[in-house]
Amino acid sequence: MKLYSAQVRDLTFDAAEQRFQADVIFHEGGEQVTYPVELSAPFTASFEAVSRGLMVRARAIRKQERGVSIAPLKSITAQTVHIRYGISPVT
Repeated sequence: MKLYSAQVRDLTFDAAEQRFQADVIFHEGGEQVTYPVELSAPFTASFEAVSRGLMVRARAIRKQERGVSIAPLKSITAQTVHIRYGISPVT
């Protein structure tokens, strides 16, 4: 079984543009890949919602780069979000 995790780092808010910016880091086995991503959302958005949105955007970029091999990561991420935050996975 492969070990997989995702991390949101250096989260900032651009008040002029009303968007969050962060680096999303995927750790899988010995691989670590970082994606700088942005998410338009109000400052009052919950950390969970912002984190999830940033990870969804980073996964989309990663999927474009890796092709169909991202499918197992999407499943693991959805399960992790569901377990950790009580948010239903998007199907």
